[in-house]
Amino acid sequence: MKPVTNALIWASAIILFALLAVAGPIDSETARFMLIMLPVLAWTTLGNVRPCKPCGRTPEGDSA
Repeated sequence: MKPVTNALIWASAIILFALLAVAGPIDSETARFMLIMLPVLAWTTLGNVRPCKPCGRTPEGDSA
């Protein structure tokens, strides 16, 4: 998947979790923890896309 697609998936998951926390089916302590952890997890998974040195392409095959 492209990095933009991954970022949009993470963003929608964070927004959906925030809306569920406001609506009430999720405990407030769990919501607070997850709204801190989800962006951290997104940052760690989205930050590892770097082009390789020999060919200048990303692992997915897209141009850098």
